[in-house]
Amino acid sequence: MQPKIVKMDKRHITGMFGTVKNQHECCKHFEEHYEKNPFEKADKYDCRVYLWNMPKERQFFYGFETDSVIDDSDFVTIEFPSCEWAIFEVSPAKWWVSGDKDVQDWVANNEKYKWRKYDGSKCQLEYYKEKFFGADNPDSLMEIWYPLEEKRSRK
Repeated sequence: MQPKIVKMDKRHITGMFGTVKNQHECCKHFEEHYEKNPFEKADKYDCRVYLWNMPKERQFFYGFETDSVIDDSDFVTIEFPSCEWAIFEVSPAKWWVSGDKDVQDWVANNEKYKWRKYDGSKCQLEYYKEKFFGADNPDSLMEIWYPLEEKRSRK
């Protein structure tokens, strides 16, 4: 499994934190607040951010990309610094069985890159874009994004 590597400027995802266990409730809660208090989205596709090594209640984040930080009491903006991203386009059915292991192996064996952490935690972003037709559809594809940083060379 080989990702596409893309360099991007700062990225902003505006939404709400929740738990992995209760992510569907978090998404519903977001939609209820967004209906009453909308903000301008930079992209029509939602983004799910999974964060490891964070307190349980902050291991899932649901939102949308925005052009800048949204200053609002209902929402939080996660700001990712300018960096390179590994983008894996994967089948949801296969991903949920072995995807994390495949990516961890790719990162562990990569000579140039390592995972870039967000707030001290490894993370992944999931997008369900135009090639996503549902989790049960065998032709369906989703995008998994991992922030990268170059390994320091040893002299």
